[in-house]
Amino acid sequence: MSCWYAVYVNVKHEKKVVSKLQQLMLEAYSPFVKKMQQWSDRKKWVEFPMLSGYVFVKINDVDKQKVLSCNGVFSFIKFDGVEAKIRDSEITILKSIEESGYDVTQEVGELKLLDEVEISQGQLKGIKGTIVQLQNGNYVQIQLQSLHQSIKVKLPIHILKTVSC
Repeated sequence: MSCWYAVYVNVKHEKKVVSKLQQLMLEAYSPFVKKMQQWSDRKKWVEFPMLSGYVFVKINDVDKQKVLSCNGVFSFIKFDGVEAKIRDSEITILKSIEESGYDVTQEVGELKLLDEVEISQGQLKGIKGTIVQLQNGNYVQIQLQSLHQSIKVKLPIHILKTVSC
């Protein structure tokens, strides 16, 4: 049975590694977000990795050596010496965040720092997180437990509702 794993890769080589792994007939994924980059003479939309230096692969135990032999891959991410298995639901969350394209700045009303919230509409509906920033917009931090990582997503205030304890 195949599972999702995370691997460390050369920073800024995530797309190349995903492409190489896919050429080896392996399922690979790295989430990206688009941001407006401004230079002195122009503006341009640029894609940045959501989790710099990480690529996710869905493989069987037999394919682990194939992944490690791919140029740009350093190692599997391990916790306490055990390779971290990533839940399908967490990959789905990453894909939803990538597809949603949320990046809206609004004033925060009733919500306050460290409030537990749930997203009430859109592609991320039902995902829970914690408010981690309130100054120039509101960011919801979503914890990916199996990876021991969290992602901050900027969301419009009107789609957030507090979660009662």
